[in-house]
Amino acid sequence: MSRNIEFHHGRKKNDGKKPRLLLKNYLTATPMSYPATTDWLSDVVNWPMYLNDRYGDCTCAAAGHMIQAWSTYGQGSTATISNMDVLAAYEAVSGFDPNDPSTDNGAVMQEVLGHWRKNGIGGHKILAFAEVDVTNIAEVKAACYIFGTVYIGIDFPDSAMDQFNNEEPWEVVSGARVEGGHAINVGFYDTNTYKLVTWGAVQEMSQAFWDKYVEEAWVVIGPEWLNEGGLSPTGLNLHALGDGLHSLTGDPNPFPEEPPVIPSDVTVSPDETLATFLRGWFKRHGGLPRHPILEAALITWLSQQEDV
Repeated sequence: MSRNIEFHHGRKKNDGKKPRLLLKNYLTATPMSYPATTDWLSDVVNWPMYLNDRYGDCTCAAAGHMIQAWSTYGQGSTATISNMDVLAAYEAVSGFDPNDPSTDNGAVMQEVLGHWRKNGIGGHKILAFAEVDVTNIAEVKAACYIFGTVYIGIDFPDSAMDQFNNEEPWEVVSGARVEGGHAINVGFYDTNTYKLVTWGAVQEMSQAFWDKYVEEAWVVIGPEWLNEGGLSPTGLNLHALGDGLHSLTGDPNPFPEEPPVIPSDVTVSPDETLATFLRGWFKRHGGLPRHPILEAALITWLSQQEDV
């Protein structure tokens, strides 16, 4: 059976000089442990096309697919944003005007992520994002396992369009010519293959195809994926990542500091509790700019609590 989808170029090259967070700096275990197979796609019943057969909006269509996967597996109910939500995001990021085909030139994935974090897409805002090393397969698979998706950008060869339309896996074909860039989300891996969502369907990709054509990858942290307390899944220091985000953008750390585990037979003094809180506050926020006298008093008190 043929799908007969027309490819639209939609991913612009990333500017490697633009500041970004790197996932490897926040992984708490090296090497990362992850299962041999992970599947965060199968329980989603329907993947919309999100207009990607008409426009080069793949960078934003993938966001819609990630929201579906996160809500399905993280919240137990699939949230599906609309075509107009995706189109609005694409227009905002790229300057695309549906009435002017010459403006349909795609978008930069990092800029889509920045817009998504600041403004939301379809009422859904992400909390943070970080770049994944596409050459470190352990990091890629750990990211997929921990966060339910990896947002990837590929150089798209003409052979892949034929393979997609023929419902065949993406494999490397000798002599294939790259036609443009494409953005998609990966939500499945096993030993030698990945599965991703594109053009309203699940598509398989070989490791050899990944090695040749995947150019960039990002882990994206959506609130639909976290527990009720906003705490980090195993394997990632979310609070430290939030501190990195604060240093990069000036925005507040979106992740709460996980409280230390205190044995039941240990009594914590009020001084220790207050000192721990204040140290965390000053680390995250730098002080109390509206209350300089109180800030000075607290800093003096903290300096006297060396053993607390």
